[in-house]
Amino acid sequence: MSNTELATIKENSLEVNHMKLSRLDDSLFSKELAPHYMQLAGKLASSELVPKSFRGKPQDLFICWAMGYQVGLSPEQSMQCIAVINGKPSMWGDEMLALCMAHKDFDDIEEVPMKNKDGTVIGFSCTVKRRGKSPKVNEFTLDMAKKAGLLGKIGPWTQYPERMLKVRARGFSLRDAFPDALKGIKLREEVQDYIEAEYKVVDDKVSRTEFLKQDLINRGNHVEIPAETTDRTVPMEDKLDPEEGNLRFNSVEEASAPQEESVVLESDNNLYDIRPAQLQTIKRLLEEKAFTEERITKALIYYEVDSLESMTCDLADHFIDQLNKA
Repeated sequence: MSNTELATIKENSLEVNHMKLSRLDDSLFSKELAPHYMQLAGKLASSELVPKSFRGKPQDLFICWAMGYQVGLSPEQSMQCIAVINGKPSMWGDEMLALCMAHKDFDDIEEVPMKNKDGTVIGFSCTVKRRGKSPKVNEFTLDMAKKAGLLGKIGPWTQYPERMLKVRARGFSLRDAFPDALKGIKLREEVQDYIEAEYKVVDDKVSRTEFLKQDLINRGNHVEIPAETTDRTVPMEDKLDPEEGNLRFNSVEEASAPQEESVVLESDNNLYDIRPAQLQTIKRLLEEKAFTEERITKALIYYEVDSLESMTCDLADHFIDQLNKA
């Protein structure tokens, strides 16, 4: 073996070792970067400019930054673009598209409405083109949404069905075309729909009111708190069907009982720790309303916390208000 061949082998070996080292170090979890960003997350998590889902949660904020780092987002962008839904990172449809469009191999995207004979939009088709690859085409239709139990949901699927059809088709095509850019991150609009306890398909021949009555009977008058969205800017009761009421009641007596007035507790300077009085009030109301473990779990998912003790003051006040209205 010549000296030239040995030099080439050594050079290639050094390059491979450098690549392995870079993969280990090119992360916010590296020993060089982690201390700085963890300290920074601890300082910023109490800021009101940080999204509410990360406020008071420096660990979650750090992981959000780390995930954003892997897909090429700055910490500022990561906080706005990445959300944790049911324990999984996800990204809004527009941000996911922007991320893929910044990829060097992105070519084009075509989003075309699918219409029936009378011109009504019944779905969307999305084609994503990547240089050197076959186009990835996906469709999402009203029939598909109905089978998934999405059309009966209060929220975007009722208010903006065409938009939801569009972003769902987009999410599938972008993930098929750019898995290396997205690194497993899914569409937020899609992941939000996964956390429903169970999907229901409403028969066209049965009225919504009759369906809800039958649903209550089948569940044994079981109370549920909606978990389809983490956006608490809209009151919890507004996320339910008006015919169904704020929450399902355990019994006719409970439904007809006079509702308590909302408990207003004096606030202190610390908005990020639930007060003992709030925790005691919540536990009392949960017992009075006969909340099961399943119902409590759904409430925790709604408020994006692991336990009642990890709630913030403002979340606790909101939860108390909702329990009093049940």
